[in-house]
Amino acid sequence: MTTELEIGLYIFMLAGFLGYHLITRVPPLLHTPLMSATNAIAAISLVGSLVVAGSDYSAVPNGWVCTLLGLAAVTCSATNAVGGFLITDRMLRMFRTAEQRARGTRRPVELQALAGVLAIAGVVVALLYATKPAGMVMTEYLHAHVAPEALRYCYILSAAMFVLGLKGLSSPKWARSGMALAAFGMLVAVVGTLFHPHIVTYRWIALAFGIGAVAGGTMGLRIPMTAVPQRTALSHSLGALAACLVGISEYVRYQGELGRVTLTALDFEVIVGGLTFTGSLMAAAKLQELLRGRPITYRGQNVLNLTLLSIILGSGIYLIVTQAATPFFYVMVALSLVFGLLLVIPIGAADMPVVIALLNSYGGLADAAMGFVLMNKIQIITGSLDGTSGFLLSLLMCRAMNRSAVNVLFGAFGKVSEDEVAAGAEAKGTVRNITPDETAVLFETASNVVVVPGYGMAVAQAQHAVAELGNILRARGVDTKFAIHPVAGRMPGHMNVLLAEANVPYEHLVEMEHINPYFPEADIVLVVGANDVTNPAAKNNKSSPLYGMPILEVSRAKSVIVLKRSMRPGFAGVDNDLYYSENCMMLFGDAKDSLTKLIGEMKSLL
Repeated sequence: MTTELEIGLYIFMLAGFLGYHLITRVPPLLHTPLMSATNAIAAISLVGSLVVAGSDYSAVPNGWVCTLLGLAAVTCSATNAVGGFLITDRMLRMFRTAEQRARGTRRPVELQALAGVLAIAGVVVALLYATKPAGMVMTEYLHAHVAPEALRYCYILSAAMFVLGLKGLSSPKWARSGMALAAFGMLVAVVGTLFHPHIVTYRWIALAFGIGAVAGGTMGLRIPMTAVPQRTALSHSLGALAACLVGISEYVRYQGELGRVTLTALDFEVIVGGLTFTGSLMAAAKLQELLRGRPITYRGQNVLNLTLLSIILGSGIYLIVTQAATPFFYVMVALSLVFGLLLVIPIGAADMPVVIALLNSYGGLADAAMGFVLMNKIQIITGSLDGTSGFLLSLLMCRAMNRSAVNVLFGAFGKVSEDEVAAGAEAKGTVRNITPDETAVLFETASNVVVVPGYGMAVAQAQHAVAELGNILRARGVDTKFAIHPVAGRMPGHMNVLLAEANVPYEHLVEMEHINPYFPEADIVLVVGANDVTNPAAKNNKSSPLYGMPILEVSRAKSVIVLKRSMRPGFAGVDNDLYYSENCMMLFGDAKDSLTKLIGEMKSLL
């Protein structure tokens, strides 16, 4: 006879294969919305948190601790769900073609979704009244006959909606509709969970959910697109914290009574959840520049990390073998939190695209483990989908940098001394400066222009100025394209989102493999804050840390103009050979200010 565990494992594996086929069909253009969407869907941890928060702990010693942990998990998960779907919709709303922008209209997805929800709710209410036996109170009918079946079918329906929602991300045309369907799937799952027989009170649940919804809604609606990487890292941390808290609550509730299989899943849940929580906070701090972006290293760092990991795993194995209530569990959780900090500290900001994707994968696995602990199939499915998404994106980012995940995590990439940088720059020679008025004159004679955005554009919040320059050039008949590197910015697809926010039609955004053959035809390449992804040393210098990394081959253009604050190297800590090329000129200053002056000069030449 097939056990619940075997069914759960089958579901996990099948969901992983399904996720692989869905995620590989999402274009790089939508990788940032994809990560945000899978984060929002992984907030299905809310259903497990609701059950834990609403259960009866009157017979459990210190049962109030379980309730408190469950309520905190509800708040974290609700923040993720509401904020995740809102900011994903904000991003997807920006991806429109030139024709759609000219019409100034878009399909009213919100009205369609609202109409659909109201129609389904009306049908459900009508069916309930039609099937209710005469003389039976509706409340009694719901609890005695409807609740058990409603929970099962709600989860099946929501799982199908999540899969179809991710399928919609295969094209910008259907992406918003797909996410609206996924959001409705989340609503169905949450409503179905409220019928769970273990939930005996809703008062505190409503309060925790309200706090999380307000916090998530504020973040989803107000956070600027330049801060999307930080918000995504915070989202990872909240989802992982929810999983960790639920795991601790279940251990407190069933101390000494859990089987080895359940303990294995619970240990995995709290270990991965704990390290993902603190690791994501560390990543967010680096992205927000609260910590320096360069790797923070010290002697014996990898040995210490591996020793700490061994202690954590040893504690987990001891708990599984003894099945006893022991303080070792809480020591294991505390060490997992410390390990998450130590894991991300030595990773430079240049590697944040890979780190964020990996943390996304870890969060999904923690959510799936929660599903095994609670034997909740919908959490197993969404955790597997989220884990697959993060893992595939991290592999894509590693491939784009020609590096392995092990090198990213333990290589301290970007650890270059200031003396080495200064010596390297002095040996290469001098650079040619250019002013905004001279740049405007050059643009007057150009027929083909390529704009290369990078993280410097995000820092200067210059995406609107870049878009305005593109519109001016296009209005003058200049063929203008935007070259996008897969790891430009601080998360997969970040530049696509920023340019879409500035109303750049997505058909003008060209991926690296398609734009590289075009560079020799370009009269001018304008590099806006992109450093490492344009460095020719990645192709020409075998001694460079960047060697082998696929780059945007801007040096092959007739002229290159680089907008940069100073000659300081990028986050990889490597000086850019491009700046010393004969066809390269440097326009120093804040990117937004420089572009504003350039646009003013171009308009004065009309």
